[in-house]
Formats: sequence, C-alpha cells, structure tokens
Amino acid sequence: MKQRTQPRRLNRAEKREANRARILGAARRVFGKRGFHAASIEEIADEAGLSNGAIYYNFESKGDLFFALLEERLDERIDHMRRTIGRPAGADSPAAALADEAGDATRSLKESREWRLLLLEFVVHAARTPSLAPKLKAHKRRLRAALAELLEQRLGERGIAPPIPIDDLALTATGLANGLAVEELADPGSVPDELLGDVLGMLLTQPSSVKTRAKAAG
Repeated sequence: MKQRTQPRRLNRAEKREANRARILGAARRVFGKRGFHAASIEEIADEAGLSNGAIYYNFESKGDLFFALLEERLDERIDHMRRTIGRPAGADSPAAALADEAGDATRSLKESREWRLLLLEFVVHAARTPSLAPKLKAHKRRLRAALAELLEQRLGERGIAPPIPIDDLALTATGLANGLAVEELADPGSVPDELLGDVLGMLLTQPSSVKTRAKAAG
C-alpha cells in the first residue's frame, strides 16, 4: 500500500501571504455586494473564515484593505492596456487603430459595472479623508504615468505627433473614460462603444496648435 505524503506545513511568511490572499478575495466579494461604507471588517473576516485580528494583522483599516484591492485592480488595468495598446498595428490607419483600442477600453468599463459603482463611492470617501487622499493621488498618478508611457510608445510606432503634451493626453483620456463610465452607470447603454475612440481619434488627427506649457520654476 502506497504511503500518503503529508502536505508541507506553511512557514509564517507563506501562511500570512495565504491569509492575505483569502482576505482580498473575501473583501472583493463583500465590497462588491455591500458597497464600501456598508461593508464591515466583521463581514469580510467571516467571508474569509478568519478572525477580525487576522484582518488587522495584514491591513491597518478598511480603507487600507480597499487600497490593496485598488492596486491589484490597477495592475490588471495596466496589463490590459499593455495588451490592447501594444498589439500589432495591422493594416488600419493610425487613427482608426487607436479608435479601435479605445473602443475596447470602453467595452471593458461596461463589463465592470459593480466595480465602477464601488470605485465611485470610494473615490469620494478617500478624497475627503486626509489619511487616504495622498494614496488616492499616488494611485491616479501611477495609472496616468503608465498610460502616458504606452501612448507615447504607440503614437511613435504609428508616426503620430501628439497634439498636446503626452502627460496631458493621458490625463484627457482617463478623464474622458471616467466621465463616460459615470454616464454609463447612470444611464446603462447610453455610451456607444466607439465614442471614446472617435473623440480621441479626432484629437489625434488635428494639427497641434498647443504650445508646451513651461514648467513653473521650483
């Protein structure tokens, strides 16, 4: 008879990492179902099958726990952008190809309605909370920096000169995407998939009349 091998016991670091993953999975489900304000640490702990103490051992607060989810989600978004914006150019014109990529981003926003509702609730809360506002700003800047890098690479490959500084273009694109996401939340089905791409395409095909703003002296 073959002897059964006993599973290796996790060391402390591995156990903490496993618990952290369980907590994040539970938090995603509870936040998604209840919203940020209505969700409680007790509910998340119960969903994870852990104690409240295990939550606070890994995260300082409910806001800190949500930020961990937010960073996880941001990594997913950046990876999605890299796969979308970085795919082969094909035979399409530069503006048409970028419009198609923006349409893909719009469809992605529509598919994450639950997350968008949750994010909108949390952004308002974090912007009003002194301990969370700096983290929110850093999160937003990280997203824009990643998008600016990808846009600069993609526009260069397609021979398009950005009509405005690339950082401003990234800010404009994220602002448009976020605004349209809010409209879609309030009026589902109102935002055509191609709208963001059409607007960005028009912007990118216009000759630049914008001078690069001088940086303020330090």
